Amino acid sequence: MKTYTLKKITGAPDWNAIEVMPIDTLLWTDPLPITAQAQLCWDEEAIYLRMEAFEKEIRKEETDPLAEICNDSCLEFFIQPTDAPTYLNFEINPLANYLIGQGDCDVDNRLRVIIPDFETRMEPKVTFTETGWVLTYKVPFSFIRLFYPQFEAKPGLKVRGNCYKCGDLTAKTHFLAWSPTVSEEPAFHLPEYFGELIFGE
Repeated sequence: MKTYTLKKITGAPDWNAIEVMPIDTLLWTDPLPITAQAQLCWDEEAIYLRMEAFEKEIRKEETDPLAEICNDSCLEFFIQPTDAPTYLNFEINPLANYLIGQGDCDVDNRLRVIIPDFETRMEPKVTFTETGWVLTYKVPFSFIRLFYPQFEAKPGLKVRGNCYKCGDLTAKTHFLAWSPTVSEEPAFHLPEYFGELIFGE
């Protein structure tokens, strides 16, 4: 099982000091010149993420609040905060439009979460670079506790999760993962293949 340690921080994240998580396992397609990476850290209030996609052809068309974000160039973070079979998934496109889901791997058991104050609560920011695009945002623990009231972040805590890069309707359809998923067909909602996320000191 892959592992990644989230550094504990004080103040704004210094991304130059945060370990990189490579999202570089290409799944279900032939080799493509697309890859991604993530960086995660935490403090007493939230998990902070910086995710970067390296791709030349960026699709950013899904603007509807109920859009299928994975059709666009998309960066995704999944976290299973407890031993329960349910988990949260955060899917965000280059327009900072989002899909947040909660439940188990059965699509009929998943809840789509609409957050009226998403921009204020999670502070998403997208910047474009010569090689692709960068997404930063935060996941407040107060939000996680809406679904997992007993969740408490502390040094040494181990949870399961994964980071993905995809683009179902991009010029070059692609699916990449940090912790590889084993499935004959494209499927990220398989928590048995999540890696381990460790809350560091």
